[in-house]
Amino acid sequence: MTTAIVTDSTTSLMPGVRERPDVRIVPLTFHFGPNEEYTDKVDMTTGEFYARLKDVDTFPTTSQPPAGAFLEAYEALGAYDDILVLTVSRKLSGTYDSAVSAAEMAERSVEVVDTRSAEMGSGLILRETLRVIDEGGDLVEVRRAAESAIRRVNVLFAVGTLEYLQKSGRIGRAQRLFGTALDIRPVLRIVDGEVVPHKRTRGLRRQLAAIEEEAKPAVEEGRSFLFGHVDAQEALDELIAALGIDEPVVTELGGVVGSHAGPGAYGVAYL
Repeated sequence: MTTAIVTDSTTSLMPGVRERPDVRIVPLTFHFGPNEEYTDKVDMTTGEFYARLKDVDTFPTTSQPPAGAFLEAYEALGAYDDILVLTVSRKLSGTYDSAVSAAEMAERSVEVVDTRSAEMGSGLILRETLRVIDEGGDLVEVRRAAESAIRRVNVLFAVGTLEYLQKSGRIGRAQRLFGTALDIRPVLRIVDGEVVPHKRTRGLRRQLAAIEEEAKPAVEEGRSFLFGHVDAQEALDELIAALGIDEPVVTELGGVVGSHAGPGAYGVAYL
């Protein structure tokens, strides 16, 4: 029995994943006002998006894919016996519900799993499912690998300001870190699909040190890492150097997640 994977555009992709015939990516959209709609990671480069984000007065909004977009992806994978769908956390988006609605319309075996994560975290979960597929695993084994990775993955990220998370309504329990003190730089994490506070730091140096302190034991244990950023390559390079990782996999976060985290955000997931 062969299994294919469908995921959404908020999943960071390891090199080569997009080209696989057994993977489909269903994009979310973001909007600058009522008349400008863009497909995540397709219609605008990340550099163009972040430049635009800094200049606009209107905060961008994001939209989940319609059920029809998922159904199209399921139908395109007709050569495979089963489909496993991995979506962004349902606490952050309605994408999971769209995927489930499409699965109910599909005339084939489709199972939908909430990764309870996003971007780098979802990327590592996806990598684990593909590893099991490549080893010849069936749908039960592939889903089991995904669910195990969901339980084990850690996501830490830093933002220059909580303004974007607050405006987008995705701030969750991290709301208590919001403050007006000079140069407050929060470190956040994703726990059970929700953005929660990890540490409130002052200044970039302390922010970097807080992430390094939390992630360093995982480096020593030889665990897998995936890094991401929103127009913050320099800060991310410092973090990678501090952790001593020689060949890091780094992704630029797309417009959907980037509009919530804001320019200057960077982070790491490890499994």
